[in-house]
This record gives sequence, C-alpha cells and structure tokens, in this order.
Amino acid sequence: MNIQVQICGLLILVLVYIFYKTHRTLKLYRERLFFQVLCTLILSLVFDIVSVMAIYYRASLPESAVKIVCRTYIASLICVAYSPFMYILSDIVEEKRHKRITCVLSVATLLLSMVPFLLPIHIFDEGEMVYTYGPAVFYVYAVCITYIITTLVTVGKYRKKLNSRRRFATILWMVIWIISAAIQFLNNRLLVVGFASVIGVLILFVIIENPEANLDRKSDCFNSYALTEYLKELLQNKEKFAVLDISISNRINLEEHSIYGNEIISSILRLVRSDKDVFAFKNTTYGLILISENVDKLRERAKDILNHFVEDEEFAKQTRFILTTEGATFSNMDELLQFLSFARSECVNDQVGIFDAGENIVSKYHEQYEIQQEITEALIDDRVEVFLQPIYSNNAKRFTSAEALVRIRRTDGTLLPPGLFIPIAEDSGQILALGERVMEKVCEFLGSCEGKESKLHYIEVNLSVIQCENKHLADQLISIVEKYGINPNMINLEITETASISARNTLHENMKRLIDYGFTFSLDDFGKGESNLMYVVEMPVSIVKLDYDLSKAFFTSPKARHVVRAVIGMAHEMGLKLVSEGIETIDENESMQEEGIDYIQGYYYSKPLPMKEFVEFIRGH
Repeated sequence: MNIQVQICGLLILVLVYIFYKTHRTLKLYRERLFFQVLCTLILSLVFDIVSVMAIYYRASLPESAVKIVCRTYIASLICVAYSPFMYILSDIVEEKRHKRITCVLSVATLLLSMVPFLLPIHIFDEGEMVYTYGPAVFYVYAVCITYIITTLVTVGKYRKKLNSRRRFATILWMVIWIISAAIQFLNNRLLVVGFASVIGVLILFVIIENPEANLDRKSDCFNSYALTEYLKELLQNKEKFAVLDISISNRINLEEHSIYGNEIISSILRLVRSDKDVFAFKNTTYGLILISENVDKLRERAKDILNHFVEDEEFAKQTRFILTTEGATFSNMDELLQFLSFARSECVNDQVGIFDAGENIVSKYHEQYEIQQEITEALIDDRVEVFLQPIYSNNAKRFTSAEALVRIRRTDGTLLPPGLFIPIAEDSGQILALGERVMEKVCEFLGSCEGKESKLHYIEVNLSVIQCENKHLADQLISIVEKYGINPNMINLEITETASISARNTLHENMKRLIDYGFTFSLDDFGKGESNLMYVVEMPVSIVKLDYDLSKAFFTSPKARHVVRAVIGMAHEMGLKLVSEGIETIDENESMQEEGIDYIQGYYYSKPLPMKEFVEFIRGH
C-alpha cells in the first residue's frame, strides 16, 4: 500500500499535537483555532490511511463500505481546505464577529462536504498503487482550489491587518498545497496532498504557533511578543482585566544584593505560576507584568511577593508594585506600557507596597497622552506657531528685540495653553522637536522681508533643559542658521539656572562652540528657585533677565528692592545687560528706567503676538 507518506505525516502531526498540549499557552482564540486546524488535518490523514487500506482490502469488504470510506476522506479535504481561511480570518475581524462568520461558513462547508457522497466515484487498484478518481474527486479539487484562492485573495486584500509572520506562513502553505494538488492531479499515483497539508501546518507551527516562541528562555515566563498578542485579544474583545507591574530598578547592586537578578524573577514566578488565572510576562531586564481578569488574585500575589522579600530591605526600596484595574481603557500594549511608566513616575520614591493606579491616575495619564498626541499632530500639520513679545530698549528708545514663544493652535483655531503642553513636552522629550521647529520659524522670519523691515537686533530663543543636555545642540542650531543664511548674532539663546545645573558640562561645550560661531546667550528667570550668583560668574552670558516674581517684588518689598539694585549694579560692572520681565503699568516702567534697567519686557508694551501682528505692532511703534 502507498501509505508511507501519509503515515509519516500523521506521526509528525501527532508529535506536534503532543508538544502543543504539554506546553503552556495563553489560551488565545487564535491558538484554539490553530489547534482546530491541527485536529482537522490529523483526522483527514486518518481517513486517508483508512481509505487506502479499504481499497487495498476491498476484495474482503463490501463495495459500498469502501466507497463510503473513500468519499469520507475526500470530503474531509474540503474541511482541511476551509480551515486555513477560517484561521487567517481571525486576524481580520474581532472574535465575536469571527465566531458568527465561521458558524455560517462551517454549515456551508458541511453542506459542500455532503456533495461527494452524491456523485460517482471510481477506484483504481493495481498492485501497491491505489487511488480514487471520477466526478466526486474532481468536485473536491474544484472546491479546495476555490478555498485556496479565496484564502490567498483575502491575505492579499487585508495584508496590513494580518500578523506578518502569520501572513507569510499561510501564503507558503497555500503555494505548497497548490503545487502538490497539481502534481497529484497530473499523477494520481502520487498521493502528496495530505503530506503537503502536514508541511503547511508544520510551517505555521514553527513560524508563529510554537508555544516556545512565546517564552522568555531565561525566566521561563511569557515574553513581550506574547504580551502583545494577549493584550490585543483582551482589548479587541473589550474584556475587563487588571495589571500588576513589578518594576525592579537597575540600580540594585547585584554583587551586594542577597538574591541575584534572575533569581529574583524566578522567585517571583514561583509564587504566581501556580495560579492559572494569572499570566506573567517579562517586561524589562528586571521587570514583570502580571495580568488577570480577577484583580483580587493579583493583590494576593503581590502580597505574597512582598511577604517573601519582607526581610530584604534593598528589594523593598528598589521595587515598585503598580496595580491598575483599568487595563481595558488602553488601546494597545505600547499605550499600556507608557501608562505604567507614567504611574511609576507618580509613585512616591520611598513608597513601599502596592501603588493603586486607579481612575484618577488613568484620567491624568489620558489627558497627558491626548496632549502628547496634539503636539505630535501639530508638528505634522504645521500648527506649531511662534509668537513674539516685543522688548523695549531704554537706551535706544525703541523696540530692538523680541522673545520667541512657542504656541500650538488646535484644529478648531484655539490655542493650547503653553502652561499645559510645555511641561508635558519636556517630560516626553517632544520639546526637542518643538525647540527645533521654533528655531526654524525664527530664522525663516528673520530672513523674510518683514523680519528685515523690523530692524531687530536679535530675537531671544528659549532652550529647554533637554536641549541643553543634547550633545549635538550646537551642530543643529548652526545647521539651521546656515540653512536660512541668518547672521548668528541675531539669535540670543536663553538658558535657565535649572538647565545650567543639570547639564553643565555639555552646556558649556555647546555654549563655547555657539559663541565662537556668533551666537549670544542670556540667563533667563534670574532670581527664581535656588538662585546662585556663581551662575552669572561661570556662564558666558551677555544678558541677565530678572524673573517675573523678582521684578514684581521690587515694587512691594524693601528687601527685594535692595536685591534688585545690587543685581543691577553687579551686572553693569560685569558688562552685562539687564532685562526686567513682567512690567505691566506705567509706574513700573518708569521705576525700572530710573533704576537703569536696559530692557523692558511685559504687557505694559505688548503681550506676545503672532508674527503678522508683531510686524504691524513694530510698524506702528
């Protein structure tokens, strides 16, 4: 009997079946579908072997029984051909809809599978070579080819929705199947269709459905890819679930610590692995994410872990437990991980125990996330604007400079408050892109006819703390001014005391390069926070800007007046210019002029203006 190939294929599938059943899986819907495909193919191969044996021994069997067995086998091929289409469809539609569609298609496939029992079938039996042919067989070929083509067309049409590995494995399976069907159609003696199906399922198993591919080998828990797939299904089905993030700081000195890195993870996993309702995923080098639909189970596991390490003070200090029951409010894994990072930042540094990231924290995160999205979209849509606030020179008796202030215009035309988006942009790192865009627009303005007409000596551009920490800051700024052909001395870069503290060495190197190239610097917000006169001594600035609060205090506090007068005298003796910010009334303006302040900035003269309005303002003054 020519069943060696079928037996070989069956043994392979049985091994896959055993391997699959003895390994941990996430119990995902797609995993269950793959298991159905595997079982369908095993059953079809069994029918294939039985049909060949029935033909071989048909002399001792009733003819009708032999033909029923043969018809059963070829009918099973229709189910096998349908299974990959059902499987791939799960990537395209959500689970509930997929179940409805497959219910209808399964009934249709079952009806199609009944047709071979109504059509004539013939049997070839010559020595060791046996096979079936006739209308029933041709019908099955036609239906199977239709399913294969439908699967390929579906993969092509919805390729962007499909998992790339699943898409590749399915296409490869279908191609192998078409080739094998063509071979068997041309030579009925070569029964290779069944084995081609085995190869197809084996490809699926190796490329995407191997449970081992979802495991982190060092910790023996699920990896980040498994986390992506698991969250995708939970979120798609809109199921409520809780998340426990266990983050172990990299600052732990593993040489002095009583339990080494991977042993910590292993100890935690031993405490949670017995709970079948809790799935553990590796997050960072020393971090885990536990997910369960039962929040009480997560709390219990967290308490077990804390009790296990209760005597380990270093672990308690360096480990954060973030628990949220709001997992279903996120759209994907990246957003969830961003939220967990945000929640860790909200957690008090010396807090020990479980930090509940409830609705308030989630709402705060979503507000911040929406603003981040608004910033990103504004950069893409060119809705980032630069407003200019005029600065009056008491010596020149005219407006000789301006401060550039970033603004974001919403799609409805309103402005996003800078006090709302600037701190978030600094935390998220988006301030780098905003700073670069402001510099571009300032240089573009200075190079325009309106910019030249305004006859400004310079425009002040703020540098954020993150920009000051950027080693490539000087290269970027020089590149921009060269792009627009702007004289660098028309740009005055504002730094703050905070920036000079956190990135002193990097900032000094950038400042030296930029000053040598022609830029100038000013120290902004002097007098705010932990003021230190050494900043003025050490920083190569040419302008000092008095902080708004210090300028205001000058008019209400005798002590503040002494401080401001001392700063003015000190600055002028050092050859520095002074700017007073926040001047709003004629009395404040006259007082500052009497004290010898070089420049006045504030609402007394003008609020920050869009560039077109700024140009009109300068023309009128």
